[in-house]
Amino acid sequence: MNQIQSAALTLAGVTLAFLAIVFAIWWYRRPRADPAAAAAPRESRLPKLSRRSGPEPAAVEMAPSRLARISRKTPLEQLDESDFDHAPAAEVEPTAPDGMLDAVASNVEEEAHRSEKVKEEAVSLRLVPQIPRRDAISTNSWLGGRPRLPAGTAWPKIDDQPADFLGQISCADLPKSLWDGLGPRDGALAFFIHRRDPAVHVLHLGEAGLPVAAPFTLDPEGWLGAYGGLSTGDLASFAARVFPEWPVDLVAVGPGDADPRNEADPNAQGNALYNRGYDIADPAFHPFDWGSLTAMIAVLEMRLERLITEAEPANEHNEAERKRRADINHEARERALEIVAIVRDSPARDDFSTNDAMAVMAGLHAIHWAKAVHTTDPETGETRIETITLPLTTHRADADLWVHDYQTILFDRAKHAWSVHPDHLSVAARAFYEPWWRDLADREMAAMGHEPFRHIHDFDEDREVVLIELPTSGLMSRRFGDGDNLVVTIDKARLAVGDFSKLRTQVSS
Repeated sequence: MNQIQSAALTLAGVTLAFLAIVFAIWWYRRPRADPAAAAAPRESRLPKLSRRSGPEPAAVEMAPSRLARISRKTPLEQLDESDFDHAPAAEVEPTAPDGMLDAVASNVEEEAHRSEKVKEEAVSLRLVPQIPRRDAISTNSWLGGRPRLPAGTAWPKIDDQPADFLGQISCADLPKSLWDGLGPRDGALAFFIHRRDPAVHVLHLGEAGLPVAAPFTLDPEGWLGAYGGLSTGDLASFAARVFPEWPVDLVAVGPGDADPRNEADPNAQGNALYNRGYDIADPAFHPFDWGSLTAMIAVLEMRLERLITEAEPANEHNEAERKRRADINHEARERALEIVAIVRDSPARDDFSTNDAMAVMAGLHAIHWAKAVHTTDPETGETRIETITLPLTTHRADADLWVHDYQTILFDRAKHAWSVHPDHLSVAARAFYEPWWRDLADREMAAMGHEPFRHIHDFDEDREVVLIELPTSGLMSRRFGDGDNLVVTIDKARLAVGDFSKLRTQVSS
């Protein structure tokens, strides 16, 4: 027998010996049946059970010492019944390792508190024009004027037509709780409107670029609405066909806060000026550049014919008085036309100066014209006709020749010049106009995130928010409908993701 066969036999013997040992151990430790149980006879079927319930098994009490012997643990100390509080058990909050559940609960509570706080602190926003203007360089939000578009951005179109620019608002300056905390808080929102239809387009700009001029002037049949009588009639051609650029402060208004917006009549101050009378020889009404001076001369020339053609009172029977008024007015017309001719020739020769304006106003003030007005005798109550003579620069409510038309044109030109740079106006002009403009601003204030100021047909405050509301404004030279408001709303779901592609635009009624 060789060595390989000998090794194989040895391995086989060792394996058999190991298996024998394992079998012996199993046999020794196998479970054994109770002999008494084995001898018991087995039923071939289930026993019949009685329909009557048997006696309740007696409760078995096991002493703590016995439990301790079984479990091999120290018995628990018996507590007296008086140690327990018999009040209903309080709910016990589950605990988790390392305070995990406490942290989760704290986060949930904090988030709920934050949501409630945002809801409680919900604010709306007023876009308050800066009067006087503070710092043109650091202006972040404004209405009218020119947008600041990133380089390479095409001018927005609506229905394949270049749109009108309404304003640009800095998102970084918006309150956190505006629009229930929805919407962007970086970059800026630029608002554009179709030239004639109430369709608004909004751009969310990541960064502001340089001011970009509109490719055209405003359409007179569109949203242009200058203050006073410049919207219609023969004065419409004098209106500047742009929206003036006006910096605005973003003022948050919460529950109980004072609202800077005023609902009073926006034309109150203009009407008061017309009724009380004034004289444009006052430096506050002087032309401030050649444009305003030539506009004044143009409207004067248009109205001078009234000195000759204006009808006399039908019940005037004093022919001598009629002739006296006619002679005064003929002379006034001829002298005024001489000044008109001088001014028309001046721009080609000289630059504008305030001294020139003062000389022109002094020359016009020296010319007098006559007007027949009805007066009432305070003693008898009888109505009579009286002749009054006024400087050509004076306006009275009962003697309106041309001065108030000029003042209306000057108002429009002054606000555009001031919005470019306040120093374009004299100190006297600014002292007169700035309170008036501030009064208009209070009454024509734009807003965001509020309930619409006026009724619109379709608004659901649970589903949407007011993105912006722009009232008709003489200050901003815009007009919607018959002096109504433009209201732009957006669904909250779209605002939450910054989707401004679908807006709802309505003109309030």
